Amino acid sequence: MENSLKGLILAAGTVITCLVISLGFYLSNEAQTTANTGTSRIGKINTEFAESDKMIYHGARVSGSEVVNAIKKLENENIGVYVVTKATQTFYGYIFDTSTGELKEKSDNTYDYAINETSDRYINPYGTFRGKVLRNSNSVITGIEFTQE
Repeated sequence: MENSLKGLILAAGTVITCLVISLGFYLSNEAQTTANTGTSRIGKINTEFAESDKMIYHGARVSGSEVVNAIKKLENENIGVYVVTKATQTFYGYIFDTSTGELKEKSDNTYDYAINETSDRYINPYGTFRGKVLRNSNSVITGIEFTQE
């Protein structure tokens, strides 16, 4: 009787130990999944935050003075600004493919052309423009297009 009781206690202890170990593995797996999801979300938020200074123009109506400010602000980045006025079409910063967003060569046009009233590339600060952000095949923002309305 004493030996069978010890055998039952040993079996119960073994079953409980297996359940505790299984529960531990389950909780560890759930925690890892939650951590991976959280890390993914944090990465997405960081990307959105880093792009927020460019994404504010997507679909927005802005004045010509805001377009000129964007050209000035982005002139030292690997990004192009394409401005379509009633008179001309001009790339600032970098030239990019307006359909695919792929960057090409650096443009010779500078901020000075956009603010020079005698230039054919002059941007009227009181004009209204519609912004559009373009991305390349890697989903990197490579251009902003402003079209005068």
